[in-house]
Amino acid sequence: MPDIFRPDTFDFFARYFLAGFIIASVRSRYVIGEKPASSDVIYEAIILSLLNQLIFQTLASVVGWVELLMPDWSFKTWLGQSAAHFSFQIETLALPALLGLASGLALRAEWNTPILKRLAMPIIHPTVRAYDYAFGDITTDRFVIVTYFDGTVIYGYFGTQSLASSASDRGDIFIERLYDLVDGVWTPTEPPKSALLILKDLRSIEFIEPQRENDDGPEAAK
Repeated sequence: MPDIFRPDTFDFFARYFLAGFIIASVRSRYVIGEKPASSDVIYEAIILSLLNQLIFQTLASVVGWVELLMPDWSFKTWLGQSAAHFSFQIETLALPALLGLASGLALRAEWNTPILKRLAMPIIHPTVRAYDYAFGDITTDRFVIVTYFDGTVIYGYFGTQSLASSASDRGDIFIERLYDLVDGVWTPTEPPKSALLILKDLRSIEFIEPQRENDDGPEAAK
């Protein structure tokens, strides 16, 4: 392990592993899902590092072409002695971060879906669990109806103070406000209550968007 930090070894490590790891790490910030196994991370980092190298070498060729067209301007002359060091930072840090950002935004916006459809390829969503997708992409506050297999039904409000766990081995949600259903009308509990729900034996979770909001908080859907 200490050999990694030798200058010659670290350069190879940074170019063909670290760069890919940065791409995958930045991309994962935009995609909710399971973290791959350590062995998969290694293989993916190497593949992404090679892709990063291809893009960097292409950009370097473009810069070289520009220098030929503009003899009075040179990238190395402009940066002086720090040119090699700056180029290495772009290759192993800046470019991978930008590629990770671009791929993360593309996956989140599902820009690849039309392309896959045209190629008649299967469309696999980057978020592995539907539970993570349902709660991770909530952009507005909403009511939830949580139903268990034993018939227990819980009515609540999932807002900015609520939280859904993304742990694969233990699913739970914190609901900031509970309601009672009285003659078909959602009525806040007295006294006000919140709840931490363990989702074992869960049958379903229904989402209902609020009809409107007032000064006292969102009005319950009827």
